[in-house]
Amino acid sequence: MSEPPRPVGLPLRLRPPVARLAVTGLVIAVGLTLLLTIGVNRPAAESDEAAPAHAGSLPAPNAAAPPRGVPAPVDRPHASDEAELAAWAKEVGGLTGIPVRAVRAYGLAEMWMRTDAPKCRLAWSTLAGIGEVASKHAGGKVEPNGELSEPVVAGDGRVGPLHITPAKWKAHRFRAARDRERPDPQHIDDAAVTAARVLCAQGNDLTGARAWWKAVAAFGGSTKFAQRVYLATERYAKASAAAGR
Repeated sequence: MSEPPRPVGLPLRLRPPVARLAVTGLVIAVGLTLLLTIGVNRPAAESDEAAPAHAGSLPAPNAAAPPRGVPAPVDRPHASDEAELAAWAKEVGGLTGIPVRAVRAYGLAEMWMRTDAPKCRLAWSTLAGIGEVASKHAGGKVEPNGELSEPVVAGDGRVGPLHITPAKWKAHRFRAARDRERPDPQHIDDAAVTAARVLCAQGNDLTGARAWWKAVAAFGGSTKFAQRVYLATERYAKASAAAGR
């Protein structure tokens, strides 16, 4: 005997409430999941982003000038200072980790400025800080005669191991050897003395905080540059303190 036909409409009338309950449950579950996790996974707003880890380590502009490195030898106008300068550079290079030939150039520039711009009171350690930030002292690729084995040219057109702009180079270039050859931005001595002349051009005393920051920021084109130079200068100055003891 065949079974009576099953009612067609009844299951259709029962499914909507069941479906609604299932969908409602799914929505609640998803909502709870979002509620529990949104606080963990949401992007941080600008107001609650953590400050960069290095932000607090940068020195405050104009707060102080960096310490000065142990002085370069006394410049004697009528005698050769080569032996004293070479010995000083070797000792300071060993203490600071700066290539000795680069230290010699920075020390020579300090000695030059004592005569050419005595009120500036520029320390070699500031030039070393610039050399570190600009090119890591030409990557140590300085020949014994002071020439670079590989020319240094920055992406913005700055030249030499201290990244001097073409305009500043043209205005202040100087041949450290005074041998009537053209000044060469790829010669560490010429680059160091020229950079010193740029820094001292305004006639300010660079032992003063504002004068130092103004000169170095103008040289490198930004306060951030001056902050990085400050840190390198400070490190070199402190490391050199043991020289001559």
